[in-house]
Amino acid sequence: MHASFRRAFISLDRVLFFKLASAVFLFCAWSGDIHAGEFKKTNCWFEIPRDRGMTCGTLNVPENRKKASETEITLSVVVFEPDRERHEPIVFLTGGPGQPTDIGDREDIEAWWQFISDQNWMIGRRVVVVDQRGIGKSIPRLSCSRYFKADHWNSISLSVDAEISFDKLMRDEVVACRSALIAKGIDLFAYNTAENAADVNDVRKALGIKKWVLYGVSYGTRLALEVMNEHPEGISASILDSVLPLDIDYLKEDGRNLDRSLRLLERDCQKSKNCMRGLGDALRAIVKQLDKQPVLLRSDDRDNALAQYRYVSGADFLELIFGLLYDRYAIEDLPKLVEKTYENDFRPLADMIFEHDDTEIAQGMDFSVTCSETNRSDLPDKRLEYWTKWIGEADYTWVCPLWFPEGTTVSQKHPRRLDIPTLLLSGEYDPATPTHWAYRAAKSLPFGQVVVLRGIGHDVIDSDPCGSEVVADFLANPRRKLKTGCIGRMQAPRFTAAAEEQWQRPVPQRAAAAIRSPKQMRSPFRFRHRFFNIAQKH
Repeated sequence: MHASFRRAFISLDRVLFFKLASAVFLFCAWSGDIHAGEFKKTNCWFEIPRDRGMTCGTLNVPENRKKASETEITLSVVVFEPDRERHEPIVFLTGGPGQPTDIGDREDIEAWWQFISDQNWMIGRRVVVVDQRGIGKSIPRLSCSRYFKADHWNSISLSVDAEISFDKLMRDEVVACRSALIAKGIDLFAYNTAENAADVNDVRKALGIKKWVLYGVSYGTRLALEVMNEHPEGISASILDSVLPLDIDYLKEDGRNLDRSLRLLERDCQKSKNCMRGLGDALRAIVKQLDKQPVLLRSDDRDNALAQYRYVSGADFLELIFGLLYDRYAIEDLPKLVEKTYENDFRPLADMIFEHDDTEIAQGMDFSVTCSETNRSDLPDKRLEYWTKWIGEADYTWVCPLWFPEGTTVSQKHPRRLDIPTLLLSGEYDPATPTHWAYRAAKSLPFGQVVVLRGIGHDVIDSDPCGSEVVADFLANPRRKLKTGCIGRMQAPRFTAAAEEQWQRPVPQRAAAAIRSPKQMRSPFRFRHRFFNIAQKH
C-alpha cells in the first residue's frame, strides 16, 4: 500500500505539485512558524544626534496568526548602532502593558543615547528598540486618549457642589474607545503576549540577527519569558528586571503584594529614628476611616489655576501608596505621608493627588492584554482585609466585561524548562512584581540567577547603579555565579525627617547617582489603572 501511494504521488502533475508546495509554505508563514517579513529601512523620523549611528525602519507582521486573514500591522523599530560591534545585540522590551519605548523625537533619542552610554554592558552592542504592537509609533496604535478625559478618571470636579457620576462617564469612555477601534477593523483579541512574542522573534529574523540578549522590564519580562518559551533558538541570554512570571494570575495578587511591601516598610521604619511608631496600624486606620468617610481635597491655588476638588477614599489612598512604592526615593518619604495623614494634615496628600503627570500609555493595548490574560471572575478577594475595597474598585473588574463583553478564555502558561542563562532582578519593596515572583520564574530556568536589591522598588536597573553593575557582571559570563560586590552594600531606605518644607515638593527629588533610562517605568501605572493623573498626549 505504501508503494502504491508513493507511485501515485510521483505521477502527480509537476505544476500541481508546486502549487501544493506553495500552499503549504504560505500556510506555515500564515501560522507564524516561518513567518519573517522584510525589514524596510526608512529615514529616521527624528534628527539623528551628531556622530551617532542609527538604523530606522518598519516590519509588517500578521495581526492575528490564528486567523486566515491577510491583515497586517506595522511595527516601528530603531537600532542604536555601536561604534564597533563586539558583542551580541540587545533587544529592549518595555512594560505597561501599553507603554511606548519613547523613540518619537530627538529628545527621546538623546535620552536613549545617554542611557546606553551610562550602561557599560550596552557598549559594543546593537541596541534594538521596538514599539510593540498597538503602542507608540507602531500602527495601529490602541490609544484611548481622545476618548478619556483626565478629570473623569481622576474623579476631579471644578465645583465643590457638583454631583457627577464618574463611574458612568468612565464606562461610556471605555465603550466609545472600544467601538472606535473595532470600527477601524482592529481585532482586539490579537493584541496579547503570544502575538507580541511572535512579533519580537520576527524582528530578530528580519534584522538578520542569529542570537540576541533579551532585556525586559515589568510586563516586558512576561513578554521575554514568552519569547523564551516559544522561540528559544534566537536567545543567548536574558535580563529580566521586575519579574512577572507566565503562570501568575496577577490581578488576584495585588492586595497581598501591597500588604507585603507595607510590612517591609513598617519593619524598616521601626529601626529608624525618623519614623512614627505603629506605622502599619496608622495606615490601616486611615484606610478604614477614609473608606467610611472620604475626605474632600482642594488643589493649591498656585499659578492662578482654577481650583479643583476631589473626594479621596481609603482605596484611593492605597492606590497612591502603591504607586509611591515603585520609587526608591518616594519610599523614603512614605512614612511621613502616612504620619501627616493620620494627624489629619492632608496637605501632602492633596499635593500628590493633584500633581500633573503627562505619562502616555496605549490604554487599549493594556486592556486587551490584561483582560485576556487574567481571570476576573474571582475578584475581589473575599477576605475582609483592609485593602479589599481597593481590590474591588480596580478598573479591570469593570473594564474587562466592557472591553470583551463576549468573554475570553484565560489559560495560564506552563513555563518550559530552558537552559537559557537568565538574570532575574527584583526590588525588595516592589509591590507590583514582588521578589517571590522572581524565584518562581527561576524554577524553570536552571541557569537563572535571582538578585534582590535592598531598599529598591520597581525597575531595578533604573533605580540604582548597582543594578547596572550586576548586569555587567552577568553578561561577562552568563553561566558563572555572580559575585557583584555592591549587592551586599545596599541599605534600607533612609527615611526623611519631619521638616515641613519637604511637602513643598509633591514628588520626592531623586538622587543624582541613580541611572535613569528614558522615561521608563517610573510612573505608578502597571497592571491596573486607577489613574490619579491620566492626562495623555493627544
